[in-house]
Amino acid sequence: MVSERRHKRIEQEIQRVVATALESLTDPHLRLVTLTRVEVSDDMKTATLFYVTHKQKEDVQSHLNKIRGMMRSSVSREINLRYTPVMEFEYDKGLDYQMTMDNIIRHLSDEESGKKNT
Repeated sequence: MVSERRHKRIEQEIQRVVATALESLTDPHLRLVTLTRVEVSDDMKTATLFYVTHKQKEDVQSHLNKIRGMMRSSVSREINLRYTPVMEFEYDKGLDYQMTMDNIIRHLSDEESGKKNT
């Protein structure tokens, strides 16, 4: 078991390495993909990499799944770990949720200001 501080540092390093590796790819399907965060399991065997994109999620997800092994190799070369975690990519729904909540609040605010003007 690693300390919480080391755990967070490993997550940050994995995010840095994978983000750099993604930037160097020439695959047009993976342009404008941004890693938002990384979560490594407590046993350090699995790393879930959360991303956002402006393209179709399903298309990007399939291309990310194809390069999982290459990303794991990059992490293995760059970071000295006893065991390199298996990479899993997952779309970060947090941004979509935030935009939905902002729209709801804006809509409610518009309704409220419309009632005050009448």
